[in-house]
Amino acid sequence: GVRMTQAWPADPGAESLVLVGPVMEQSLAPAALAALGLGGAPQVAVDGGIRFAHKPFLWTGDGDSGKPPQNIPVIRKNTQDETDLRFCLNGIRGWRWRELHLFGFVGGRRDHELANFGEIHAEMKRRRHFQRGVFYGPSHRPLAVFHPAGEHVFAHRGLFSMLAFDAASVTLSVDCRFPVEDM
Repeated sequence: GVRMTQAWPADPGAESLVLVGPVMEQSLAPAALAALGLGGAPQVAVDGGIRFAHKPFLWTGDGDSGKPPQNIPVIRKNTQDETDLRFCLNGIRGWRWRELHLFGFVGGRRDHELANFGEIHAEMKRRRHFQRGVFYGPSHRPLAVFHPAGEHVFAHRGLFSMLAFDAASVTLSVDCRFPVEDM
C-alpha cells in the first residue's frame, strides 16, 4: 500500500528545490533539468506532478489530480482550505532552500495559475531567505521570475515586463549593448 507519512521528511539541505505540478505536457527529463543547472536539485511532486517528476523524494497533495506513489513519503492534504502549493510551502518553509523552480504550475486553468503566483508572492513575504521563484512553461522555459524586494541583477534578451504586487519604488538600470537613441 501507499506509505503514509505524518511528518514532513528531513530537509534535503539544497539551495534549490524543484516543485513539479500537474500542468505539464511531458515528463521532466534529467537532461532538461541539467541544461537549467538543476540536475542535482531535489524534486517534490505536488499532486498530479507525480506523473511528470523524475525521482521525486516526496509527494504531497490531496490526490485530486494524481495518485500518491508507493515508493516515497506521502504527505496528504485532507482539507480544501488551501491550495496544494500552499500546503507544500507550509511544510517546507523551515528548510534551507533559497530558490524554488516550479514546473507544471502555469497553463491550464487561469484561476489556478493566478493562485499559484499569489502563493509564491505570499511565501516571499513570509520567508526571509526566499531569493527567487521561477515558473516554467510547458517547454521548460522560464515564464515568470519572482524576486523579493531589493537589488537584483538579471540578463535578458528581448522584451520583458516588470510587475510589483505591492507598492514599490522601481529603478531599472540597464546595461544595453545597443541602446535606442531618441527617435
